[in-house]
Amino acid sequence: MEQVPSVNEKYKNNFQAAALKELLNIYRIKENSYIQEIENIALFKENHKDKIENTINSANQVLNNYFLFRYEWDMEKTNIPHQFNKEIDWKAIPNGDEEWCFMLNRHRYWIDLGKAYYFTGKEKYAKGFVEQVTHWIDNNPLQDDLKKYSWRRIEAGIRCENWIKSFELIKNSKHITPEFLAKFLNSLYQHGIYINSTFTNFSKTSNWGVLEFHGLFNLSQFLSEFKLAKNWQQNAIDNLETCIKLQILEDGSQWEQSPMYHNEVFHCYLNVNLLAQRNNIELPEIIVQKTKDMAYANVKWQKPNFHQPVLGDSDDTDLRGLLTLAALIFKDPVLKSRAYITVGYETQFLVNSKQIKAYNNLEVKNPSFLSVYQESSGGFYMRTSWEQDATYSSLHLKKLGCGHGHDNILHFTLYANNRDYLIDGGRYSYVNNKWREYFKSNTSHNTLGVDNLPNTVYQDSWTNKFEARAEGDFIKSTTLFDYGEAINTAYQRLEDPVKLKRRMLYIKPNVWLLFDSFSAKEKHTYSQYFNFPDKNVEILNAGIETTFSDNNLRIQPIKSVELKLTDEWRSPEYNLKVENRRAELFKEAVGFTSFINLLYFPELTNLKSKKIPVYSRRDVLLTDEDVEAVSLEIDGKKYTILVVHNSSSPANHFYKVNSTLVQGEVVLIEESENEKQVHIIKE
Repeated sequence: MEQVPSVNEKYKNNFQAAALKELLNIYRIKENSYIQEIENIALFKENHKDKIENTINSANQVLNNYFLFRYEWDMEKTNIPHQFNKEIDWKAIPNGDEEWCFMLNRHRYWIDLGKAYYFTGKEKYAKGFVEQVTHWIDNNPLQDDLKKYSWRRIEAGIRCENWIKSFELIKNSKHITPEFLAKFLNSLYQHGIYINSTFTNFSKTSNWGVLEFHGLFNLSQFLSEFKLAKNWQQNAIDNLETCIKLQILEDGSQWEQSPMYHNEVFHCYLNVNLLAQRNNIELPEIIVQKTKDMAYANVKWQKPNFHQPVLGDSDDTDLRGLLTLAALIFKDPVLKSRAYITVGYETQFLVNSKQIKAYNNLEVKNPSFLSVYQESSGGFYMRTSWEQDATYSSLHLKKLGCGHGHDNILHFTLYANNRDYLIDGGRYSYVNNKWREYFKSNTSHNTLGVDNLPNTVYQDSWTNKFEARAEGDFIKSTTLFDYGEAINTAYQRLEDPVKLKRRMLYIKPNVWLLFDSFSAKEKHTYSQYFNFPDKNVEILNAGIETTFSDNNLRIQPIKSVELKLTDEWRSPEYNLKVENRRAELFKEAVGFTSFINLLYFPELTNLKSKKIPVYSRRDVLLTDEDVEAVSLEIDGKKYTILVVHNSSSPANHFYKVNSTLVQGEVVLIEESENEKQVHIIKE
């Protein structure tokens, strides 16, 4: 411990007890890595009474060896508690899901012991912390057979932060003895050696690597007196730089295409930025910039209720806490507009009164954009405003994510009027069984299918036998409309290959058209799937309509299809599934066919629609296989939408529709009393 020569001197002279006592004193008075100004307890009690009560209840459960993983960003939450009657078994898998064991060994719950000690001053919480940490260290030596349980590298990285925060809240307790500190620091040192021992290609390209070396960076700051601390700091920064270069795409999203894991990575980089600012460490510019890019990726896909979208392996989680810390770190008024107006409960532990005041005084500024396409990852997010009553929809035109990605090419979601209408099915479990396949499948997403076959062919929880791919993504966004399209090549694997394409036109603020086309030679069954958040939906007048008390969504097929509703499941968080319904619109066809669906809110929008003929410039009636058009009247305003499926030749791309001659592959004609305005969406 090169930074504390007096401790070294006592060790050399065999005054071990005195050395440890001095070391404890050093760790008690040294500046905390995370926990700031903890004497400001009155501010907590004034602003967070309910959360303090929940924290203390949770701490009491932990003292009784009773575990229920319910923290906001727990990666694998549980809803069924488990209590150890005697001592804790750190390899336990009580529900058959190994993720339970991993959650147990991340030790997030020890922070609640620290907080309960802070709020109450009761020594039982410090005593419980010391006893459980000691028990864990004694029963979890670093050996190969435990590397698939308590010593996975990801858990080793995660718990570094949790141990440090817990200790900083409890360090002045009488139960934190010199002997315990020695055991505690020695174990953390062992964590550092272990994490720093390798940096695999898997870690470089996975969220694992970020969580591992975020842990090492934490150790380099907390164990700053140790000889290896500077080396750990530099290695951690270098490896985190490698990870962020490889994993964070140009649009700011983490490549695994799961907002949940994007935000686990984002959390780590926020902490690195926070501690670097606090300790005057200069980070590579790319770490700072891409951390901010990740914050803005969250802003782009954040729903009007402030939650992340449930895409891939994700939960329905509020983003404001993370964005509060990001806004504070970067002093960014746009990020604050999507965060809490005042510093929240968790963030308040990490900042001092000066920072709280600065955050409270930071202005709020809405983003300069509304609809936005994340071109690298393929997410198109459309919204009418930044208010909580905004209309929000999304279209997913690519699939990049590996194990955490789902079969969601061409998936469409809709949130409006302060509620979900069309949802993603979620993840539910990582156990390799029918539920993992069920929730990853295309039918659990609002997308397309052929012959009741999946897009991607599932193999196990983390791999597939066949990966669906998309091509030809194209979007256009204006104040009048948003448009997106892509081709799913998945069914070109069939003996009779099928080409399918989705085109989505959003006429703002509350009307959507889905043109879904399928092309093959032989007979196939073609399907569209629409997943609803609950069972409030019915088949009505040859369409699908929700049955809420107000503001209902209608899905109106403009061409003849068969309809059915089935009782299904959705998963808003890990280990939780709730009943819902799925609509399937389907038909059998030989050769080319298409679906045209209109989505709107009948109680909010006066709408008329009809399919209309299209002619060549020589007045020859064209077939649906070549081109289709729909006429709409929305609240008295007329629109015509033309979509070309198959142009006869590049030189012959003129069409007559509603007595208007136009050119282009996708065209919107807007009519008022005195004029027609032609919008060429795609040439």
